[in-house]
Amino acid sequence: MLETLRQHWPTIGWSLFAIDVAVRLFLSVRVIYKRAPVADTMTWLLLFFLLPILSWVLYAFIGGNRLGSRRIKRYEFLTRPIEERAAQIWHQSGLQPDNGGEFSHLAALATNVSGFPTLRGNTLELIAHADKFLGSLAQDIDNATHHIHLCYYIFDPDVKGELIASAVIRAAQRGVTCRVLVDSVGSSSLLKSDLWGKMQRAGVKCTEALPANLWRALLERVDLRNHRKVAVIDGRIAYCGGQNVTAMNFKSGIGGSRGPWIDATVRMTGPAVQPLQISFLRDWAMDNDEKLQDAAALFPKVTTNGASVVHVIPSGPGPRPDAIHQAFLAMLFAARREIIMTTPYFVPDDATKTAILNAALRGVDITLNVPRVADTTLVGAAGRSYFEELLEAGVKVYRHGHGLLHVKAMTVDQRFSMIGSANFDVRSFWLNFESTLFVHDEDFTDQLRRLQQGFLGESRQISLESWKSRGHLARFADNVARLFGPLL
Repeated sequence: MLETLRQHWPTIGWSLFAIDVAVRLFLSVRVIYKRAPVADTMTWLLLFFLLPILSWVLYAFIGGNRLGSRRIKRYEFLTRPIEERAAQIWHQSGLQPDNGGEFSHLAALATNVSGFPTLRGNTLELIAHADKFLGSLAQDIDNATHHIHLCYYIFDPDVKGELIASAVIRAAQRGVTCRVLVDSVGSSSLLKSDLWGKMQRAGVKCTEALPANLWRALLERVDLRNHRKVAVIDGRIAYCGGQNVTAMNFKSGIGGSRGPWIDATVRMTGPAVQPLQISFLRDWAMDNDEKLQDAAALFPKVTTNGASVVHVIPSGPGPRPDAIHQAFLAMLFAARREIIMTTPYFVPDDATKTAILNAALRGVDITLNVPRVADTTLVGAAGRSYFEELLEAGVKVYRHGHGLLHVKAMTVDQRFSMIGSANFDVRSFWLNFESTLFVHDEDFTDQLRRLQQGFLGESRQISLESWKSRGHLARFADNVARLFGPLL
């Protein structure tokens, strides 16, 4: 047999070479035809040119935004009646704000990209401590009377996960309908644990979001993750932010100990709870065949006793992939005096970078705060490659060193704000399923801004001179990482 292979090896080799070239040419045409962002397209073309075979294997797993046609069809079929029901409630109740005023252009854009209206009459509570958030969530679960919906990227079977799971089990045992949706990758430890089975045996409806396995990798893109952190209780209370259900602290790694995970979440009551409800039901329908029998009861009449005008914007692969990105850009271009951005991951696309530089050059006071050490080395390096351009334009860049700053928030002109699960990077803007609150409320924005200022007090500002004086090797490594920005 070896002799046969030796005799025919030239033919086999040329055949494999021809197949590889043909596949790479086909994928190159496919990438160009898709009209993706230029940076994405050029990155893939470069990989096709430099990496025979490996490049198209890589593309098979993480190329494009494949979500699966069956999942998308079920998503659209099952959630359309729910959206129509909610729209009727909002219209009949007169919950949408007036069309006039300076917020109208942002509200119009957000409505067009998200499919949800801007809703007034909400009450927001900013929770900046994990223990307080988890304690509040557990108490609201204990007080639930009709249903509990939880959607979390990370739900760990540790002491904090046990706290929330136990509350959900108690609720299910007293007859409350409980649905728990967790990401297949982020919550893999829960899915393998006894706690997952314990919840199911107690009557909790549990579903794994976007299952990741080799078979699905051939049909769908497996690194598209449900990154949302949302809870909806009785259709009247909701939580949305960056805090997961976990007691995890980050371990030591490259660059030293990162310290505790620093995050923030919003507890909300009012009409804007309902768009988060719809977002959860959409995600549930994609991976669970349950036919909802009590859809109307999931949207009870809500009170409008708050002062916050809120726009809930979910985004992700499918019908509305760039909703948060579009609203984020609109806020950057609307800024007149000040922008403060807090994010653990900063890998902007060209449009975002241009909007930030544009605001800085027209005199807006811009501050960016990121962790000193990121939990993902490549992402941290790619983010650092942008600092010099920002500093030259007058952006103030800070690096936080007291734990992993995981808050994803922005305040604009001390009047508008956004907070949620979306990082300021390509993955959150285009790939993952995210949920973000865009808020027009000066009091809430002031609270969020004071939280950001507290983080800045724990951070060190970078000067342009010191940043330019870094070694050539460090600068080269960051710039190489930047080439992979569209894929991170």
